[in-house]
Parts: sequence; structure tokens; C-alpha cells
Amino acid sequence: MRVKLLIAVIVAAATIGAGTGTAKAGHGPAVNFDGPPPAFGPGPGPGTGLGGFDGRMAKILKLTETQQAQIKAILEVEHEQVKPLFDKMHESRKQLLLAADATVFDEASVRTIAGEQAKNEIELIVSRTRVQSLINALLTAEQLELLKNLRLDGR
Repeated sequence: MRVKLLIAVIVAAATIGAGTGTAKAGHGPAVNFDGPPPAFGPGPGPGTGLGGFDGRMAKILKLTETQQAQIKAILEVEHEQVKPLFDKMHESRKQLLLAADATVFDEASVRTIAGEQAKNEIELIVSRTRVQSLINALLTAEQLELLKNLRLDGR
């Protein structure tokens, strides 16, 4: 009983930890399995279609129609590239839950799954950073300054 509880706590902590590192870094949720592309920069998060760059961010930064279209294209391409990573993260979380429920604890298996999750998380962080860099290249100096100030304000 104690072992199962300990395993459940470890799995829960690992699962939560995998998502909070990027969220705390201001890059939105670590994993979004379905729906529109994940949020890649400051903004309201998933479900915005442009990762926060439509609606509120488009207005605040005064993005032109061209900029909005370019950002949308960047996010759509990146979303297609990282979708397999989302699927892998989802599958590894299922595997960790099964490992926690197993009668016999297989530490080597859990370590392998956790290692794969860590690799996928690294790729997702690189993806978000790459997208932010591509978006930044589209912004004017004034828009970049506004974005920088928004980040400092914690928005």
C-alpha cells in the first residue's frame, strides 16, 4: 500500500512538473493534445488559434493584417511538426499511470518513460522558443518594446 501511494505521488509530481516548468517560463501549457496550436508567447493560451497573437495581442501590438497572417502561418507549420510530440507525451503519461497501478514496481521502466518525456519536453521548449524568435523577427522595434514591457508586467 505504501509503495503504491509513493509511486502515485512520484508519477503525479512528474506529470505536473513536466507541465509547470514551461508554464512558469511564460510559454503557456507544456502540452496541448488536441485543438489549435499551443500558446507560444504571452497571451491568453490555447484556443486562441494564433497562440495569443490574435485578438488581444494583435490589438495591443497593433499587428498588421500581414503580420497576423505570417504569425498564423508560422504557428500552423510548427503545430504540425510538434503534434507527434504531443501524442508521445500523452502516451507516456498513460504508461506512467499504468506503471503506478502495476502490482510490481519496475523502476527501470519508469525511468525510461520519464527520460523519453524529458526529451519530448526539451523539444517542445525548443519549438516554443523557435516560434517566438520567428515571431519577433516579424515585429517592428516598437512592437518588440511593447512585447518586452508586457513580459515585465507579467502578462
